[in-house]
Amino acid sequence: MLALSSRRPHTMLIKFARQSLTIVSLAWMALLAPTATGWANRSQRFPEPPGDLTRVYYLSAANQLLPLPFESGITLPNVFLPAKRAEIARVVLKDPTARTVLTNNNPRFYVFVADKMDPPPHQLVRLTSKRSARELAISVLKGRKGYAPFETDNVRLERRILERLQVETSKGRYIFVNYMQIRPLKTLPPGEYAIIGDSLSDMATFRIQ
Repeated sequence: MLALSSRRPHTMLIKFARQSLTIVSLAWMALLAPTATGWANRSQRFPEPPGDLTRVYYLSAANQLLPLPFESGITLPNVFLPAKRAEIARVVLKDPTARTVLTNNNPRFYVFVADKMDPPPHQLVRLTSKRSARELAISVLKGRKGYAPFETDNVRLERRILERLQVETSKGRYIFVNYMQIRPLKTLPPGEYAIIGDSLSDMATFRIQ
C-alpha cells in the first residue's frame, strides 16, 4: 500500500490515481498503433482459437492452451459505478496462493477482446502476498467508473492480434472479436500474478515458481 502525505492526502491521491490511469491509455495507444506487434502473419504458427471466448488461456509446456482459473477479488468500491470520491483501495483474494503454478517465467497468454476494444485490453499485475491472502492496490477517481492498478504492480506487455473472428451471438446477429496473444516484455520473477480486465470478480490468477 502506498503511503500518502498527511498534509496533502487529497492532492497526492489524485496525482497517484492519474499516473495509474495513464497506464490504461498507453495500453490502448500501443495496441491500436500500427507496430510490429500488430496483426500476425497467417504463415506464422500460433495456437488455434479455443472455443470459450470468456476465458484467459496460457500455453503449457506441451503446447496446449489451458484456461487459468478465475478468482473473485473483494474490494469496497463498485468499479462499475462512478466513484463517490478519489481513493486508493485494496483488492483482496482470500487464498494465500494461486492454484495454477507456471514454471516458465516467460509465459504467453491468449485472450479475446471486443473489436472496439471496449472493455480495454487485459492487464497483467503482480499481487502482494500476505499471510492468508493476496492483495492488489487500485486507484479510483471521483465521478469516474473503472479503476487502475499502480505502475509498480503493472507488468508491461506485448499485445499481438492473431486473428479477427466473426462470432454469432444470436440467430443472424454477429460481432467481431480479436483473438490476441499477450506476453510480458521481461521475464517474471517468482511470485503471485493476475490477469485483469474491467471486472475484479474474474481475475485470472497464477503463480510463477
